[in-house]
Amino acid sequence: MKNKLVLLPLDERPCTYLFPKTLASLASSDIDFVTIPHDKLGNKKIPAKFENVYEFLKESCKDANYLVVAIDTLLYGGIVPSRLHYLKEEELERRLFVLKELKKDNPKLKIFAYHLIMRCPTNSSDDEEPDYYALCGAQIHLLGRFKHLKEIRPLTKEEEKQEQEVNDFIKNNNYQGYVDDYLNRRYLNTTLNIKTLSLVKDGTIDFLIVPQDDSAPYGYTAKDQDRIRKEIENLHIELNAYMYPDADAVSNTLIARAINEIKNRKPGIFIRYASCNEGGIIPLYEDRNVSETIKYHILAAGGYVSYDIMNCDLVCMVNLPFEDMQEASQQDRHLLQYQINRNLIEFVEYIDYLVKKNKPVIVADIAYANGGDKELVSLLNTKGLLYKVNSYAGWNTSSNTLGTCIPHGMIESIYGTSQTHYDFLALRYLEDVGYMSIVRKKIHEEILKEGMGWKNIDGYRGNVSKRITKALNDVKYLFEDVNHSIEIIDNYQPWQRMFETALTIKLHIK
Repeated sequence: MKNKLVLLPLDERPCTYLFPKTLASLASSDIDFVTIPHDKLGNKKIPAKFENVYEFLKESCKDANYLVVAIDTLLYGGIVPSRLHYLKEEELERRLFVLKELKKDNPKLKIFAYHLIMRCPTNSSDDEEPDYYALCGAQIHLLGRFKHLKEIRPLTKEEEKQEQEVNDFIKNNNYQGYVDDYLNRRYLNTTLNIKTLSLVKDGTIDFLIVPQDDSAPYGYTAKDQDRIRKEIENLHIELNAYMYPDADAVSNTLIARAINEIKNRKPGIFIRYASCNEGGIIPLYEDRNVSETIKYHILAAGGYVSYDIMNCDLVCMVNLPFEDMQEASQQDRHLLQYQINRNLIEFVEYIDYLVKKNKPVIVADIAYANGGDKELVSLLNTKGLLYKVNSYAGWNTSSNTLGTCIPHGMIESIYGTSQTHYDFLALRYLEDVGYMSIVRKKIHEEILKEGMGWKNIDGYRGNVSKRITKALNDVKYLFEDVNHSIEIIDNYQPWQRMFETALTIKLHIK
């Protein structure tokens, strides 16, 4: 008999809605997967209606075995609305305690949940933040950074000067009200994070992840993390409540955890790096060394870190520079930290060795932020390995990538290859490298000359979307070989901006 798995995703984007749906479909012989209809979710800054979310959960969970739930959607209607709302604590608590209601109605239901710590971006942009963040977002971030640093050590003379400049900027422009609004919402959201921990303690939530979206070592997000971590320790729920960087890929991780549990499986994953730092760098938009983050990704997905490469279940090959991670858009500069103290040739040759030994391979391409490594993928193609590895990802943050390729690799290693698996693998190459590292920069430079920009293009399926599709068709050969060809079936821009694209593709296998 199949297990029923219900998903309430983080929002309506393909990476949060379609990626987990695709990975779950790989296990269709063991699970009946149900998620909320796409039109019942929100649209970027427009939240999903709580009534629709509640109705979906009540109906779907009454006979379910597992619920994977983004608590930010349950409380606020999505990830972006969590940064904009004016909801009261009492109403948010009422919504949160719906999980108690679901568990009471169906005691066999296992709830795997995640609840983000609100981010604090370094740049002034209102794309996903309150409107005033375009005016003083960078200053709000710096206020948090300096406040946190002063609790640890005295500020340097330069830092004191910068802090004074920030305070003067806020005062002279009468922005204090914006700062207060931001901090009040942060405090309330963190209070709800802590209330969620109480549901882990009483057994309502069986397993919880508290992800950090675009985090940094110092600032408001790090301070909130400390507040939540202390409460996790006070409640003694450390083994059931993990905290690590990620956001958009957590549904993938928790779906893999459910599948591994259903199969009574705990896969061992050996980690091997391309550079000699052994994961000892802090990626862009994160707050700790990769070596520690990746352990949490493996544990959260239901596996364990193996130190025996010959007897492990999978090998995670991690493409990483020796130091100073850069944006993928900068990789054509052939930066020195990517050329020395990192040996991509040996890295790819070892993948080839593992594949020939029938050892499942996960390729975590985190050499750059916001896009895959063109050189790595070219070498994989030259060796005929693109469609012999079990999984690949190289998109957005390091943890978005880890939270995609690790679950995919785990699930594929159970159920084997399928058309859906190959389509998703080809999608990762075309989207993560083809779009993010090649096409996106080119099209963005073109539209700037036409009066458009990063976050203001001509609609979901306008001329920009058509040009992106054409450009992807022009570069897809980079991810094809004599036995595999990619067909682009559909493409649009989900949030009417350049940051992401929504591709539907099919990999034809000869």
